[in-house]
Amino acid sequence: MNKLTITLITLLLTACGGGSGGSGEQPTNSTNSTSQNVQAQSTSDTQSQTDSAQEQPAEEPADAEGMEAVVVDESFNFSTDVPVSVSVGPDVVSSRAFINICQQEATLTNDENCFLRAPIDSTGLTVEILLPHSEQKLKAEIWYYSTSIEPMVFTWEFDQSLESQQWKIN
Repeated sequence: MNKLTITLITLLLTACGGGSGGSGEQPTNSTNSTSQNVQAQSTSDTQSQTDSAQEQPAEEPADAEGMEAVVVDESFNFSTDVPVSVSVGPDVVSSRAFINICQQEATLTNDENCFLRAPIDSTGLTVEILLPHSEQKLKAEIWYYSTSIEPMVFTWEFDQSLESQQWKIN
C-alpha cells in the first residue's frame, strides 16, 4: 500500500508541475507562456495559409515551382512509347533460324534487354514492337539452328524524319 501511495503522489506532483519550487513560492513559467504564444501564432498562420490556398484555383498555384509550374495541354498523353514495324524479307534466311531484337549495347541476349525473340524461316517475318523511348538503339541477330553458320547482325536507330518507324531487314 505504501508503494502505491508514493507512486500516486509522484505522478500527481509530476503532472501538476510541482516538486521543483519551495514552499509558498509561485513558479514562474515564462517559457511555457512564450511557447503557447508561438503555438497560437503558428496556428493562426497555418489557418490563413489554408484559407488563401482555398481561394486560388487548383491548376495555377501562386508560387508554383518545379513540376507544379508545368502546364500541359489536356490532349498530351505523356507516352514516350515508339512503335517500330520490323520486317524481315523473304529469303533472308535459307533455312530455319531464330531472331533476337535487343538493345544494341546489350552483351547478352536475354528477356530483360530484348524486345522480340522469335523463329523465322525463308518466308520472312513482319511484326510491330514497342520501344520505351526514341533514343533506343537496336540490334537484330539472326541465329541458325546449325552451329556451322555464323549469325547475321543488323542495327537500327530512330529516324526523326519518318512519321512511323520502320526497320526493313533484307
